[in-house]
Amino acid sequence: MSARRQTRERLVHAAADQFWAVGYETATLAAIAAAAGVPPGNVFYHFPTKADLARAVTALFVAEVAGTLAEIDRRGGDPARRIAAFFDLIADTVVSRVARGCPIARATRDFPADAESGGPAQVFRIMIGWLAARLAEAGRTDAEAAARSALARWQGAIVLAAGLGDGAILATEIAALRAEFGAPAAAPAVITSI
Repeated sequence: MSARRQTRERLVHAAADQFWAVGYETATLAAIAAAAGVPPGNVFYHFPTKADLARAVTALFVAEVAGTLAEIDRRGGDPARRIAAFFDLIADTVVSRVARGCPIARATRDFPADAESGGPAQVFRIMIGWLAARLAEAGRTDAEAAARSALARWQGAIVLAAGLGDGAILATEIAALRAEFGAPAAAPAVITSI
């Protein structure tokens, strides 16, 4: 990978973390540059505006989530096992979600509107579509509605758990979703977090 590409990737990852930690409006390009270990002028070389950086972070979220879900499918197994892998994945994020909320939800609220890409909400659409497809494979006739409900419950539990500082709220909701969808716990996981 070229040095230019490495710098760009460091900036995108640093921006994603800063936007999650302090919000899009509060995050400064200087803080992002410092977190990425690059001179502040390099930010403008790669991203002329903060909105360009937000679009790059959105693309990162989309690529990571789509890649992670594709990896679950590549590993195979029946739909219940793949759904279980999804719940394993979100269960692994309980600590960070209680501490900081959901980075995708924050981005959907904070980032400038971007009609071209669909914005960060595209990540939720990908998750809903993937989960609905697995539920349909498992024979659920209400797959789309069930997938939307599952994500809504997960996101609501994140808000409540973060607000109260209580990871048990989120862990309990994930366990309830597992039970509802017949997705056994502790499927082998070798993929990154959402």
